[in-house]
Amino acid sequence: MKTMSVLWLVSGLWLLTGYGFAQQFHYVSIDVPCSACPGQIAAQTIANGINSEGDIVGAFTDAVGLQHGFLLREGRFTTIDFPGAVATNANGISSSGRIVGNYTAPFTPGVSDTAPTDSPIYCPASGSAACTKGFLYRHGNFSTVLAAGHPGAVPWRITRHGDIYGCLHDFDFMNSMFGAVWTRSSVLSLMANGGELTDSSQSMPNSMNNGATPDGHLIVGFWADTTGHRRGFLVQDGVFQSYDVPGSTFTAPWDINPRRQFVGTYIDGTGQRHGFLQRPNGSAPINVDYPGAAATIAFGINSEGVIVGRYTIGGITHGFVAEAVEE
Repeated sequence: MKTMSVLWLVSGLWLLTGYGFAQQFHYVSIDVPCSACPGQIAAQTIANGINSEGDIVGAFTDAVGLQHGFLLREGRFTTIDFPGAVATNANGISSSGRIVGNYTAPFTPGVSDTAPTDSPIYCPASGSAACTKGFLYRHGNFSTVLAAGHPGAVPWRITRHGDIYGCLHDFDFMNSMFGAVWTRSSVLSLMANGGELTDSSQSMPNSMNNGATPDGHLIVGFWADTTGHRRGFLVQDGVFQSYDVPGSTFTAPWDINPRRQFVGTYIDGTGQRHGFLQRPNGSAPINVDYPGAAATIAFGINSEGVIVGRYTIGGITHGFVAEAVEE
């Protein structure tokens, strides 16, 4: 197999090293049932997160093009819709079943555009990034996840301790986006600036925290450098380092599990999009590509190493579950 250099976590540092090895996966496709849709399945299904119990959350598009969140538990789909929202996306689920995600607030002239900019209903115009808000769903109840002074947020992961990782943003999803961590008592915007973590007023724009180990000592996510190149990152005990799949033009880690395995997506030199799994043992990243798919993204990984994501084939997007085949 081709040898590739990767970043390896050892004794708290990421070092250049490594020989990759082949890994086979068993894949299962996920499609939310939709009786009014062609083929009786949702027009689009995306699996975003999976917890240690094997519960999966994500999003699907119905027959009229509306987006809903979903929970797949023990073979049963449950729709998740934030009350009054135009669209809902379920992103992460903790071991206790708490779910985080984002919703799109409706544009109501004279109401949503005159509300405080950091309120749950603020939406200055249809299609504005400021209309995208975060939520936490637990025990059948919704609460909003926002940051003071910022209209938008996308919570992506929630740990078993209840800490939430994601991003906050203003009026776009690019330059005003900052990686963020919400705890029970505060929200702290995190991103590296010169190798140090700083607050939101000084941190690097166009970044998102996509997951962390339960103790919060290792965070993964993505950022854009000064050329606009989208790259992955790892923050180990406050020390920032970029992470790129070798030879890629785009890298974005999307989740990490307690064993410090993380998954994500990258685009290779030919423009092909792949999913990947990075193990903390010095080996090269492993492709996680649904067989025959035109593009694959690995979005989530649980404590057992089970991966979820999305793939596109024949112009249709489906969710998937991938489990490593024992050798």
